[in-house]
Amino acid sequence: MLDEDDGHLPVWDEDRGHPVAWEEEDGHLPAWEVDSECPLAWKDDGEPAAFWEEDGEPAVFWEEDEEPPWAWEEDTEPPSAVGSWAELADSSTALQPEGRGEWCLMQLRNSMSLAEPAEKYLEVEQIGQGAFGTVSKGLNRATGGEAAIKKMSLRGQNRERAVNELLLLKDKKNPNIVNSLDSFLVDGDLWLVMEYMDGGTLQDVLRQTHMAEGEMVAVNQECLQGLDFLHGNPVIHRDLKSSNILLGMDGSVKLADFGLYAQLSPEQDQRRSMVGTAHWMAPEVVTSSPYGPKVDIWSFGIVTIEMVEGEPPYFKETRAMARALIQQNGTPQLQEPRRLLALLWDFLECSLEPDEERRWSAQELLQHPFLSSAKPLSSLTPLITAAKQLREQRRR
Repeated sequence: MLDEDDGHLPVWDEDRGHPVAWEEEDGHLPAWEVDSECPLAWKDDGEPAAFWEEDGEPAVFWEEDEEPPWAWEEDTEPPSAVGSWAELADSSTALQPEGRGEWCLMQLRNSMSLAEPAEKYLEVEQIGQGAFGTVSKGLNRATGGEAAIKKMSLRGQNRERAVNELLLLKDKKNPNIVNSLDSFLVDGDLWLVMEYMDGGTLQDVLRQTHMAEGEMVAVNQECLQGLDFLHGNPVIHRDLKSSNILLGMDGSVKLADFGLYAQLSPEQDQRRSMVGTAHWMAPEVVTSSPYGPKVDIWSFGIVTIEMVEGEPPYFKETRAMARALIQQNGTPQLQEPRRLLALLWDFLECSLEPDEERRWSAQELLQHPFLSSAKPLSSLTPLITAAKQLREQRRR
């Protein structure tokens, strides 16, 4: 894939059949994302860039001041971002960056609505912004129904991330997964129209309010049902955190943002890429070890700590230090562990077991006795309302 700014191409190793790292004068290597087969984003100055999320917390592959992880996993066939492009693409171009880019565009075109989005949806207001693009609230002109319109740039790595999210939301339907309604190509950008979750994110609520145990359990139960569905398909989310969990005013809870997901298969039932957001990464991700769906369970355990303490462990540390502490400390210590009831403590230990083999699955955690204390989802509505009111007051 040609870099549009500086024209660099990754060096091609004909013996290995895959790109090898391009080395700049300053010694930085362009990252090569193992699971999606494409280079990571680069800044205009040639420095490796992190993917920046809506909440300001970057989903990183490595830090700019550190050595990057391996450039390629040499002992495996190069996998696919969406689990199918290598099989569908012509074998003569399947590994070529140009062929990969064309395949992404083909998938997008085949999945797009041919209508003009402005004819179908009225944009009301912008509700989010990040390096990926923007999110706006919209109204269906025919029905009056609300929608969230996510506009994503298709430049560079964003193209494959956009394909990831589009194809997963198109193919995987579940009450605990945000639903895709429509998609459009507009001036080289992908417009992904999704159901509008009027309660905002779980992070919005945690920043403004404190959750009681029964309310935490209600959220946990819904998240685990979503993860159990994904892992049964089998799909790994790989960037689960409170800002990627959406809420409805009715108390509904849905997983969102699937740009980093990985599709597993019998031939490739593990991944090795260091992807995700540092403070939520599982130990096996931090150490670049082979991993499976249970990396999401670790991240889910960190989300539970967010609900208890308002932030993930090591949040005041740099991302590099956080990853080092995750690798060194194993199960993180809570700030005030004596406040936790025994069942919650056991639930956390089952979720945050450093040994992936011993860590519980989503299906097993759904049977944990801690979930028996769940309040109705409607109990989340006062919390969401209070969080919105506090946020508005602080903006004034």
